[in-house]
Amino acid sequence: MRLSLISVAVAALTLAACNQPEAAPPAETPAAPVEIAPAPTDAAVSDWSALNAQVGKYPNETKLLEDSAITADLKTLLGAKFDVLATNMQTQAPLQKDGAVLFTSGNKQHEGGVNAAYLLIDPAAKALEVGLWEGGKLTTYKTPGSNIAKPKDVQTMISNAES
Repeated sequence: MRLSLISVAVAALTLAACNQPEAAPPAETPAAPVEIAPAPTDAAVSDWSALNAQVGKYPNETKLLEDSAITADLKTLLGAKFDVLATNMQTQAPLQKDGAVLFTSGNKQHEGGVNAAYLLIDPAAKALEVGLWEGGKLTTYKTPGSNIAKPKDVQTMISNAES
């Protein structure tokens, strides 16, 4: 009988505890607003039109691939193939201009036509196109939604590689 009374008492206390309103969570002090400073920008790096000043110069000389306004976009576009572009541009033509399009081309030393590349830049649209020949096979990488007109020299390069 005593065990029954204890069981009933425990059950009653348990039920009573279940019916208790929950304690409100402690009030939090609102966090102070965080100010985020804009990322510093270098006008020369973010302004693709500054690339026009490099026309006539070799990409290795100006670090066009490695450290220019297009470098981040080029690396994003090509991913792991960025290194292939650098290798396939060892022997290169200077940066040229055809209308609004800047372009250059090149090839891996002593492997023209087999391991080569071209690069098209549309500064106004901030768009790129890269053609990479690996083992004689051409793969094209383009900024999504872009369609850059190929200069005659690049068209000739593509035609010669297909022959």
